[in-house]
Amino acid sequence: MELYDISLRRTGQSTSDRLVAAQRLDALGVTFVDAGRPGRLFYRRAALELRLRAATLIASGGAEDLTALLAAETPAVAVVVQEHGFSVVREAVRQLVRAGRRVVVEARDFFDGWLADPEHALEVVLTAAEAGAETVMLHDTAGALWPDQVGEIIAVVAETGVPLGFGCHDDSGTAAKQLFAADAGAGLLQGSYAVVRGGLDRAVPPSVHPAETGVAPVPCPRLEQTMSAQTTIGGVR
Repeated sequence: MELYDISLRRTGQSTSDRLVAAQRLDALGVTFVDAGRPGRLFYRRAALELRLRAATLIASGGAEDLTALLAAETPAVAVVVQEHGFSVVREAVRQLVRAGRRVVVEARDFFDGWLADPEHALEVVLTAAEAGAETVMLHDTAGALWPDQVGEIIAVVAETGVPLGFGCHDDSGTAAKQLFAADAGAGLLQGSYAVVRGGLDRAVPPSVHPAETGVAPVPCPRLEQTMSAQTTIGGVR
């Protein structure tokens, strides 16, 4: 299981704080540090000052942000897909891959789309993968599903063989949904694992008691370090 951190997508933090937080997330062992939309001063300073050992810095934006995503010059890029046509998604991913970027496609509202039209939702995943995306992040944006429903849907999509990730905005059920998603085949979990100036946003606790989820906690040493790391990162000034 790998972690995709979106703590730095939030605004209101100084560039210096964000750079220090990125270093500490790297020490925590996350796979991706997503600093949000391109065009920020952060990316210009990161190119000069930031040296990550384990994590990969990633810029994120929509297909319409293609030029800016390329200009950010991060090793990886997340293309946030929401109501885009297949051709738009395909071309954006292909251009980024041709430019040497690793690409994660974040499919917003995926689960709502699945409930409305599973075949269409599945085609989004397949289109992204065929265009060269290394992972498709299935996003439970509305947070309307129960954890077991999330797991059931991911298990079906995982049968395609496409590498999957999972993210959600449902604070009350995040931990349980992450566990069900991982158990069903999502290898990349998106969340906020950092506290910057005391602001904790959608952090995933290291484990959830089986009685709460119906499944045993997924072993993950990196998640087990999260609570102590949050305390450390919370001291960023």
